[in-house]
Amino acid sequence: MERYIKFEPSKQPLYDEYNKDYMYLFNEDRLMVEVKDGEYTIPNREGLERFKPHINYLQCLGAYNGINCYCGEIEEFTADNYKFIDLRAYSKNISHDDFLISAKALLLLDYVRTNQRCGICGSKMIMKVSGNDRAMICTNCDHMVWPKTAPAIIVAITKEDKLLLAHNKMFPEGMYSILAGFVEMGETFEDCVKREVFEETGIKVHNIKYFGSQPWPFPNSMMIGFTAEYLEGEIKVDNDEIVDAKWFSKEEIPGKYRKSISISTELIEWFLNR
Repeated sequence: MERYIKFEPSKQPLYDEYNKDYMYLFNEDRLMVEVKDGEYTIPNREGLERFKPHINYLQCLGAYNGINCYCGEIEEFTADNYKFIDLRAYSKNISHDDFLISAKALLLLDYVRTNQRCGICGSKMIMKVSGNDRAMICTNCDHMVWPKTAPAIIVAITKEDKLLLAHNKMFPEGMYSILAGFVEMGETFEDCVKREVFEETGIKVHNIKYFGSQPWPFPNSMMIGFTAEYLEGEIKVDNDEIVDAKWFSKEEIPGKYRKSISISTELIEWFLNR
């Protein structure tokens, strides 16, 4: 029977089978994977023991499907069947659940390694031991810092039988995606949808509906997906981030976007399959 809760967050290991522990190890932001028959898998503790790697910022994430999960930072090394890859590239080759655990690992690692010194007095910070919450605490003044997430909206906008796609100046030539943007302090997600769409393309939308969400650890975002319908206005791009935007029919979209495990792909394919 499939577990109802697949991932159990915990600062301490929950299971005794030490050798099976999943090790989510990063060199900067690149994930270490084991390559088996062309497939990428997460190394376990037993497989890595023979290399005796030095791991910085080692933290227990919790457990996934009854197996403990750890994350940490490791220096790059050369070994048969192991390589370091960009997690965004890795996401194309793994299940949704595996991507989510990898995202959790990178988010926790980034939180720990960027909070080594207190922002108040400059003293050393350590992980809080007591309680179930995760927080870095100052060894001198007891100032605490909890993990932070930067929410961002992403929205699929339809106009009758067409979808709005935009070309960001950072995209490869000819590639498009749906609109996205960070939520301002004190702003609702729905208001952010309206503002971002209007700022970037000059059009107004309505019938904004929640679609889904996805953690995006580049470096610490949470993507909140929406669908919306065109209300009024003519497309006028901001030429700051967005340099082109058009309405695309279903037949025109294939080949215009990069398929991945991301929620942007989910939203585009929601339109294509509806």
